[in-house]
Amino acid sequence: MLAVLTAAVAVCVTLTVLNLVLLFAVIRKLRDQPRHPELKPQTLAPGTAVRQFEATTTTGATITEESLTSTVVAFVSPSCAPCRDLVASIPDLVPRLGEPLLLVVVEELDDDTRDAVAGLDGVTVVAGIESTALTTAFGVASYPTVARVAGRLVVSSGGKLTDVLDRVAS
Repeated sequence: MLAVLTAAVAVCVTLTVLNLVLLFAVIRKLRDQPRHPELKPQTLAPGTAVRQFEATTTTGATITEESLTSTVVAFVSPSCAPCRDLVASIPDLVPRLGEPLLLVVVEELDDDTRDAVAGLDGVTVVAGIESTALTTAFGVASYPTVARVAGRLVVSSGGKLTDVLDRVAS
């Protein structure tokens, strides 16, 4: 019995040492890998045409790509922290935009977002399943994404309202 126990301990020690050797080899290999640049949020390229869409706002109005004559469109998801920051900045920045804001919430409208835009002139909200038509028309794949649209073309874009604010004001 003692011989079996000794053999089992020897096998465990051998496997542990082998595991440590392999672990250090992997760590060394990972350290040799080149550093990747920080990922930047995907934005819409200026000059991109907005595809056809039709969606219903939270107030029941119907909007299409033709109704985006001169608009700032912000795509947010309430479950992402940068999106919550963008939504919190809306009351301060909307008066400075000089153009209407179309807020596209890709999930159901949450209370914080509803409170942030309540009573603001020039803010239209599309939320939930209705937002799918807009995300497809704009080709948005990451959140937050903000675009300034003139006619059916993206004029400028970024990840924050301030990314298009300077271009609107000038």
